[in-house]
Amino acid sequence: MKGSVGAVAIATAVMLAVSTPVATADSLRDFYDAPVPTIATSAPGEVVRTKPMNSPKGFGLGFDIERILYRSTDTHDDPMVVSGYSMTPTAPWTGPGPRPVIAYAPGTSGMADRCAGSAVLGTVGSSPAILPLLLAGYRVVATDYQGLGTPGGHTYLNRIASGRALLDAARAAHADTDTPVVLFGYSEGGFASGAAAELAATYAPDIDIVGAYVGAPPADPTLNIDTLDNTTLGSAVLFAVDGMINAYPERAESIRSLFDADGNAALDAAQNWCTTDPAATEIVHTSELTEDGRPLIDQLSSPAFAEVTAANTVGRVAPAMPVYLSQAVEDDTVPIEQSRTLLRRWEDLGGDVTYREYEFPAIPYKGANHLPGALAAYSDVMPWIAGLIHTP
Repeated sequence: MKGSVGAVAIATAVMLAVSTPVATADSLRDFYDAPVPTIATSAPGEVVRTKPMNSPKGFGLGFDIERILYRSTDTHDDPMVVSGYSMTPTAPWTGPGPRPVIAYAPGTSGMADRCAGSAVLGTVGSSPAILPLLLAGYRVVATDYQGLGTPGGHTYLNRIASGRALLDAARAAHADTDTPVVLFGYSEGGFASGAAAELAATYAPDIDIVGAYVGAPPADPTLNIDTLDNTTLGSAVLFAVDGMINAYPERAESIRSLFDADGNAALDAAQNWCTTDPAATEIVHTSELTEDGRPLIDQLSSPAFAEVTAANTVGRVAPAMPVYLSQAVEDDTVPIEQSRTLLRRWEDLGGDVTYREYEFPAIPYKGANHLPGALAAYSDVMPWIAGLIHTP
């Protein structure tokens, strides 16, 4: 079903409200880097370190803001430390039952620690979605994902690590077992929210997840690379390969062997980029970076990639809760076929999916057609969430 633009004015105000960084990553390195000796014995979702924001409380808007480190579980089932943040309205919750929790998965911000949403709150790592959720009275607990902020490489678009990190962020809220939780994410965050929705029944059956918003998810790696290759958004292709290398170090050598010296240098450089860096906006031609001169899309069937690509495709398990899936038709960063394919896969598995597409005039600037889908979704997703929470 197709809808019109909604809540653009609210979303624009949100973007302005969260655009001021509250701290630099350099001043926070001890918080992120100091060892956590108890991590192996900590429970999934257990908060192992906190650090309140040093800015005026909630930017003067009435929210308590706190950075958190919590325990999660990586792709190899080993314990890992993940950073994130919690934002809680200071006003009492006036709705039924306990205050709901939004487990928030941010969109792509890059690969460097300084890109983490908790390190520089309010940059691209923290979506404009946060403020409407807080103003509705919900508590928002966000993940930075594995290796974004904390030591180690960011496992960009890794289904297991991202999904578990989001579910454990919900656990980190110290919510009662009857606290309603909604998973929420757009773009990379939509991927993580969809992954978490699939993993919840087996990894986090103790959490009362009542729904998941999945916006513009790059759910299938095979459907996204052509859109980004040979464009100024090609850094995301490098991020995706780096994410595989970081998540599967045992495969790093075989993955790197597909790239020539320039390609490996580009992969190494991208590990230190944020999406706002000039280097991350240069055109990437993967055919100029591979050993055999074929573009990356043609490499995905190789033994180095095939199994990993399949393992990190969302849409193989039906979520155990209602899902709201949406995207803009003219999205030029994540093609609309991602959501249409994911919808078919989930519905074929018996999933409960509400689906919506938004139509806008195409903007003649690469990447500018991605955000409108997030802005338009507010007017639909917010009442959908309210209905889930207020329905017994």
